Amino acid sequence: MKKMFIVHSYQATSSSHWYQWLADEMEAYGYETEVVALPDTNQPDYKAWSATLLHLIQEQLDSETIIVAHSLGVITTLDFLTNLPQIHHIKGLFLVAGFGQTLTDLPELNTFIDQCHIQYPRLSAARIMSIAASDDPVVDIAYTDELSQSLKVPTTIIEHNGHFLARDGYDRFDRLKSYIVGLIKQNNSEIGK
Repeated sequence: MKKMFIVHSYQATSSSHWYQWLADEMEAYGYETEVVALPDTNQPDYKAWSATLLHLIQEQLDSETIIVAHSLGVITTLDFLTNLPQIHHIKGLFLVAGFGQTLTDLPELNTFIDQCHIQYPRLSAARIMSIAASDDPVVDIAYTDELSQSLKVPTTIIEHNGHFLARDGYDRFDRLKSYIVGLIKQNNSEIGK
């Protein structure tokens, strides 16, 4: 079965927000999805988060793998993927409310973020999508735009006043699902051409 990984955000768990909903939805498309349970989410430790991704994901990366990451999970995932010994080409990378630098409003994450070193040329995915809310009080759209520029992709803006959290009404994320399904169906329809 094909694999999808969801890498959650700061102060979240694998059962927070829309993560498990999306994992369940992807089964119908032939994807076994794991919401990665990162340790100590209220006081994240760079080495512990990196080790968790290395242990759970590294050996399962292939051309059908899709990774979805949210907020702090984005910079963690990009750091992980671009610092592996060999480059792995994956199917899709969907980055929600991402950033690639320290955040003015979350100085408590600076130590973690400063340890991340993204080597953008080492990213290899058939599709990279960077998604932002039009008015995100946690990760300002300017941070996501800057990340998108580094990734050489446009920012996909969703009209939303929030950070894609359950308390913002995001216990499911239909738009994200439609983007992922679009990629899956696009590639499936190309088979046999």
